[in-house]
Amino acid sequence: MADPSANPHSAHRYRLRTFGTLALAGPEDDTLLGKHGHQRHRLALLALLATAGDQGRSRDQLLLLFWPDATQAHARHSLDQLLYAIRSSIDEAVFAGVNPVRLNPKVVTSDVGEFQRALERGDLEGAVEKYRGRFLDGLYLSDAPEFEQWLDVERARLERSYSGALERLAQSADAAHDHAAAVRWWRKLAETDPVSAKSAAGLMRAMTSAGDHAAALQYAEQYEAVVTQELGTSVGPLVANLVAEIRATTRTERVAVPRSPRPPSLNRPRTAAVPTDVMPVDRPQPQRTPFRRWAPYGVGAVVIFAMIAATPRLRATLRDRTPRPAAQSALAPITRGSTRNVAAYELYVLGNDPARFRTDSGAHRALEYFRQAVALDSNYVAAYAGLALMHKRMAFGDDPELSRRERLALAEQAALKAISLDDSFAEAHEALSYVRRDNYELASSEMEMKRAIALDPTNARFHEGLVQLYAMTQRPAEALVEAHRALELDSLSPTANAEFADALLANDRCDEALPQLEKLRSLRPPLNRAGLIAAECYGQKQMWPEAIAEIERDTVNGGPRVQSYLGYVLARGGRTDEARRILAAMLDRSRRTNRVAFDVALVYAGLGENDQAFAWLDKAVDDRSLGLEWMHATVNSLRRDPRFEKIARRAGLE
Repeated sequence: MADPSANPHSAHRYRLRTFGTLALAGPEDDTLLGKHGHQRHRLALLALLATAGDQGRSRDQLLLLFWPDATQAHARHSLDQLLYAIRSSIDEAVFAGVNPVRLNPKVVTSDVGEFQRALERGDLEGAVEKYRGRFLDGLYLSDAPEFEQWLDVERARLERSYSGALERLAQSADAAHDHAAAVRWWRKLAETDPVSAKSAAGLMRAMTSAGDHAAALQYAEQYEAVVTQELGTSVGPLVANLVAEIRATTRTERVAVPRSPRPPSLNRPRTAAVPTDVMPVDRPQPQRTPFRRWAPYGVGAVVIFAMIAATPRLRATLRDRTPRPAAQSALAPITRGSTRNVAAYELYVLGNDPARFRTDSGAHRALEYFRQAVALDSNYVAAYAGLALMHKRMAFGDDPELSRRERLALAEQAALKAISLDDSFAEAHEALSYVRRDNYELASSEMEMKRAIALDPTNARFHEGLVQLYAMTQRPAEALVEAHRALELDSLSPTANAEFADALLANDRCDEALPQLEKLRSLRPPLNRAGLIAAECYGQKQMWPEAIAEIERDTVNGGPRVQSYLGYVLARGGRTDEARRILAAMLDRSRRTNRVAFDVALVYAGLGENDQAFAWLDKAVDDRSLGLEWMHATVNSLRRDPRFEKIARRAGLE
């Protein structure tokens, strides 16, 4: 077959913009493809090939990235259609080669390709000029999880390359005593990572070398405000000590918050006596100025917080927290459970994305990230805690690899490992609490969650865990108190809003719970728990058509539990034929796996066949499929039966 790149009649030239909003511009610089509908897949493939350069991508790699769950025949057909669509809409010669598939540089150029080639030849200024924003910013392919995983890694790699180029330019300017250029490059680097102490210190030194001491101190003040707002902390010793050096050199007052309400003056001369509210930065005494609060923490703090700032989701979870005092060591880590391995930390950040918890495929990818992080750093406490939570999550998903008991055993092992490494790491106790809960050790579960709260009372997620425990154990008033606390701590958290609605449900206040759940309607991927709570509310009000409509919205993304609850509400709503079809599917599934007993019991309960429901509830206790979070509302019709007491006792509910 002839190579299409050899076509001498191909006169068109297109440009792919990948930094910032992804788009393909035509010969007249008009947008030919934008990120809408089916065009996203075409653009995503072009961007993938643009990063691959001359090596291209094999067809098998493309099949795995875009259609991992499809049959081989279907995936190959889809790839052929996609390649054909791109040729038809752009140019017949857009691809060079058949396998591997490469972009024809005579037809399509890209900013990411030019960025990478500039770095390879050492043209750092040329490289940073091409970087106009995050790689494929805003692009999301919900039906291609493997592509999403690739995108996470590639985006992080390009961000590191860009930051590295800026840092080398800044350091070169420093070495050449080109102070104006040094200020320019350090400022640009600081803009990419506003809470990086290293970048802040570099910019302040460059300003000082340029003779602008006042600007350096003013920037330190701005940096302090950003760190306080974004991370809920103050600056580390690197910046604090540099401020002290500049102040000593220029004889200006320390940048601090004075006792009076008037703003600090950077140029007020120091008196001979040191004010009593200004302590040396290296003495662990009561602090008044935010700069000095970080003296006990180490320089390692700088690296960790810089990387945290690069991840908006993780940064949001850390906002409004105040760190606990650490050992008085110059190298003490800034956060408990942390690592000094950059690669391990990046894997932890990828796995810690809350959206991964919402789907089985996302949880599986997160589990692999945490495993790799632990392999790189066997003492990484936070990664072990994440590993425990994802094992627990997969235990209640569609897991073909391990039984629920086996998965929960691995979760407990990882949680206990984290606690053995650092008993003061709150997330490890949270993970152990969830595992103990699912093993029906409710008293121990509550103790561990309260231990997590004692260690970190500002984490909304821990209070959410107590909401679930209190609702399960018929303590609705206490559940509502904890739900209020969670919302006060993080009013924009999807899970905190969902748990608040669940607490309202437990208190028979569904008219208030349903509007609360409306806030979560537009989440993507959806929070399935929100839909289930809404359906339970309608069920409690015996509004079965509304309950059915609510749960049907979740059947596409939900697992067996969503299907079984659909069977329950269909049966209660009088659509018994449809409910029995779901029951037949659940019974067939039960012959192939031992993790759906509670799902079968739910449908039997909806049909009013209590003998069968109790038989399957008994099995559910054994196979750990018993949905404790459902016991307080869904099976209320069974509570009057004496057999319920036995089930509740076996599950630790009484």
